[in-house]
Amino acid sequence: MKQQTFTRPTADSLLVINCEIDAHDLALALDTEASHTTVDLAALIIAGYDITKAERIIQIETASGVIDAYVFKVKTFKAISTKKNNIEVCAYDFFSYHLITDFDGVLGLDFFGEQKLCIDFKNSLLTLQ
Repeated sequence: MKQQTFTRPTADSLLVINCEIDAHDLALALDTEASHTTVDLAALIIAGYDITKAERIIQIETASGVIDAYVFKVKTFKAISTKKNNIEVCAYDFFSYHLITDFDGVLGLDFFGEQKLCIDFKNSLLTLQ
């Protein structure tokens, strides 16, 4: 069982998780409505990924509508004290879709796979089994 505390400054705040791609820090909003973990393309470029080396392009549905996103296989991805190797993440250029946020993307359901995730808002605790 792995646990991580979280803070939400206000009731309207998103639940933002500290994550890493290949030791590069990211802040991802936990999104239980997102099927794919998706990050800003700039964050992947900073982590050393080349847009021409994307595995493929897929369409994903966002608040801006259906868009094309690049799929990358990242060497290591960490979230909630869990490290996964060679997993796929989606990426697109947030700025080109007029998306300016305080976080680098969303942590989607694909990260959790067959694990049990409990979000305890009363105690501000995430538990992953």
